[in-house]
Amino acid sequence: MAESSSESDTYLPRRGYRSRGRDAHCRNRRARAGADADISEKIDTLANTLQDTSRNLHNVDRMLGKYREHTDDQGEAMTELREDLEESIQQLRSQRLHRPSTGHSASVSTLHTSDLEAGSASDRHRYCPTSPLRDYAGPQTAGRRRSRSATVRFRDPGRPEDQVHSLHQSLRDLHNDQLRLGDDVDREIHRRNRLDVDTKRTLECLSDNLLSSQRAESVSSRVEKRLQEIERELRSERHATEKVPEQRGNMSQELHQALRKRDGAAGDSEETVKSRLLRSECEKNKIEKELERTRRHLDQSEGGRDTLLQQVEELRVQLLKTEKERMDMKQQISLLRSRQDHEEQGRDRGSVESEVEALRLQLGRGAFLSEVEELRRTVERKDRERAQLCVQVEALSVDLDRREQQQLKMLQQLKDIQARAEECQAERLRAEAERLDSDRRREELKNRAEQEAQLGADKSQQACKERDDLQAALQTVSQQAEALRKELAEVLGRLAQREEQARRQEVALGEAKALRLGLEQEAREVREASRSLRQEAERQGALEARLREECRALEAGAEELGRECERERAARVALMARLAEEEEARREAQGRRDAALEDAEAQGQQLRLERELHRSELASLRGELQDSRARQERGAQDREALQAQLRELKAESAADMDTVRAHRRQVEKMKTECDKLTEELSRTEEGHALLHRKCQLLKQELEEKVKLVAQGEDCVRSVESTFTELRAQVGRLEAERESVLCTIGAEIDAACQALSGDSAEKFKAISLSLGLQNDPHRWLAETKTKLQWLCEEVKEREARAKRLRRHVQQGRDEIKGLKKNKEAEHQVLLERITQQERLLEDIHGEKRDLLERTRRKDEEVRSLQDRILDLEMSTRLALDHLESVPEKLSLLENFKDLEESQRQREMVQQRYARYKEIVDDLQHQLEESKRRIHDYRDEKMDAASRSIRLAALSSSIRGQSSFLSSSLLTDSASPHKRLASPDFDSALLEEGSSPVNGTKPQPQCSDS
Repeated sequence: MAESSSESDTYLPRRGYRSRGRDAHCRNRRARAGADADISEKIDTLANTLQDTSRNLHNVDRMLGKYREHTDDQGEAMTELREDLEESIQQLRSQRLHRPSTGHSASVSTLHTSDLEAGSASDRHRYCPTSPLRDYAGPQTAGRRRSRSATVRFRDPGRPEDQVHSLHQSLRDLHNDQLRLGDDVDREIHRRNRLDVDTKRTLECLSDNLLSSQRAESVSSRVEKRLQEIERELRSERHATEKVPEQRGNMSQELHQALRKRDGAAGDSEETVKSRLLRSECEKNKIEKELERTRRHLDQSEGGRDTLLQQVEELRVQLLKTEKERMDMKQQISLLRSRQDHEEQGRDRGSVESEVEALRLQLGRGAFLSEVEELRRTVERKDRERAQLCVQVEALSVDLDRREQQQLKMLQQLKDIQARAEECQAERLRAEAERLDSDRRREELKNRAEQEAQLGADKSQQACKERDDLQAALQTVSQQAEALRKELAEVLGRLAQREEQARRQEVALGEAKALRLGLEQEAREVREASRSLRQEAERQGALEARLREECRALEAGAEELGRECERERAARVALMARLAEEEEARREAQGRRDAALEDAEAQGQQLRLERELHRSELASLRGELQDSRARQERGAQDREALQAQLRELKAESAADMDTVRAHRRQVEKMKTECDKLTEELSRTEEGHALLHRKCQLLKQELEEKVKLVAQGEDCVRSVESTFTELRAQVGRLEAERESVLCTIGAEIDAACQALSGDSAEKFKAISLSLGLQNDPHRWLAETKTKLQWLCEEVKEREARAKRLRRHVQQGRDEIKGLKKNKEAEHQVLLERITQQERLLEDIHGEKRDLLERTRRKDEEVRSLQDRILDLEMSTRLALDHLESVPEKLSLLENFKDLEESQRQREMVQQRYARYKEIVDDLQHQLEESKRRIHDYRDEKMDAASRSIRLAALSSSIRGQSSFLSSSLLTDSASPHKRLASPDFDSALLEEGSSPVNGTKPQPQCSDS
């Protein structure tokens, strides 16, 4: 084949044919010079495009480096926030799981560790770019990743429309993503401002509540002073007061009513707490919705990250396409060179100038190869840069994933902060309700004490009036007053217990304050996070400025591409001209081949004619052989030379035929290539027009973007002014946080020591060891174990309280049965007492009649005694007179009268003895009825004391159970110890020792 023949093989046979193609060689040299100029121009354009591409890649590299530094800073901050949040979540979960209160059971399951996972939120809420040049509906567009080991290929500069489309698409996507990010940042700033305003309002409400609690404490101090004054007045009037059993019964009933009211108020407070918990749950749901919206905003930022990755992938694809186009161009250039070489070999086969031109072509080819080597080195450098860019893109994707996780962690932290704020608010409201309830009960007791004091004063006046009539019952009244004093002392003791409860509620309020400070600290942390987000917005603004610069560079590249399109068009015109020249050269080669064939035929015919002439001459010159031998020898040599020449001409004609066939094939290939070039030229012109339109749109978008950037800079200035204030608050809040943690530890230790009691050894086992205070993790574990121990203690006490409630309920049932029996007996006894009172009244009437009769009989006896004395005197006188006057008949009559009077006296004495026996029997019956009444009163007093003891026990158990349910950490004594204390038993005995009767005591009748 002629195509594979080297130039050194064809050098020697060409020496004899130098003068054959000089003119054709001059024409071909001018054509080759034009083609070399076109090729050098194309190579220059390729070098310029490679330089622009390297500049763009360097800009992208710098941009990605800055973005990676920014994401590293954010990653460190978010990891710290995640660690803090995980600790707080574990602590809150342990507290909620061990909390026995029913009011908090609704919110136990609202927090899970699965809330920290990213899930599919980013997949659900990803925003796609709005470029009209790409279909984003496919499921594999967002997650498509190319191989990292792909080599760089350069595009054909004759087809730049795909690059322009992708470039415009990436710029449009960047613009849309920047607009969306700006809107998201503005919305986030507004939302955080609203949250700051809400937190300020809640802090103001807390301060108002604290002031109101301080005012309520002053009211409680005034109530205590008033109660002390009332106690002094009661002590001064204690000896003058008299309270009947009905009043004591009324007071006990009022106390029972007060206890029932307190239980009802506790139930109402529980209902209010439940309603508040429901409201707090609704608010929590709202906050979760807001956090979901924030997560969607973060997903939008993730969509912006995906668009950046898509742009990087598109740049990589463009590099591959440019490399491929460069290789295609290199192949085309090599084909053109080979064709030119073969054509020159066919045209200038016999000339030395063709050899010189071939050497020049070799030199040009060497220069082209050196340029190609330089291009190869630049391509390798671009490959290395692309590999570095791929590594940077991978690092950027990892950093973005970490940033997404950290943002989700921040959202979870916001959720936990809101939940803790709601819990603190509920506890504060519950403590406030209990404090108001205690104040109300204190006011009721004060009013009741004032009423009792007023009643005591009124009845003391009545007692002063009836003191003369009731001196016999003074001792019993004094005992009753003493019992009432003891009952008042018990009421005061209960007031002291209520004050202790109020003090514990104040302690709980202090804990609420500490929690509020913790919430403020967390709010400040949230503000710090918002500050970091705003810094990120600033960095995004800087990134936007860099992108604007890159857009300008891309515009310059687009203009350069337009110029390159013009150059390609000129090159196409040159190629067409060259193709016409090649066609003309082919025609000339065919003409020369035809001329050579004609020359060969003419020479053959001439040889035949010469043969005939020689034959004729041989016939005529046979005689002259000897003379012409030398000439014949020369003729033989000439014939041999001519035959050799003929053989050479035949070989050359065969070679020319082969070259003609090869040229025909090359012409056909060149025609197809010309068709392809025309199609590419048309597509290039269309792409250039589209690129021009897109450049116009891009300029408009850049102007809008400049306006948005100016607005964003104004917003950033306003945000920076708030950042300076927040930085000043951060330092203070850090110190407050440390103090709050110390106070929390101290309060937990105090609560554990207060509840240790029987389990002091267990508490020593879980108490702090030396060196734990400096280790936050071990301190947190210690506090968790303490809280668990406290919850177990509270559960045990709750179980004891339940058992005591069951015992109290059984006692109440027994008391109810006893009350029913006692009421029946009481009715029977009352009927018997009424009968006895009627009998006593009859007896008293008979006694009065008997007394009247005895008085009359005594008068008669006295009169009879007088008469007897008179009779004795008269008898003495009569005896004296009988001695003097013998009137015996009259004396006998007087003696008869005297005997009759003595008989009457004896009869009166007998009747008196009978009446005295009757009176003695009646007095004995009266004493027996009094004894029965006294026994009945003793039994009734015992029943009343038992009922009062059980009522006090139930009230104390209710108060303890309500207090245990209201506060888990403020109870310092267990219920069974409190019930088993000697002071409590003595108070119950003092309550039971006071007589509670329903009848007035009857005054004892003295037998005078």
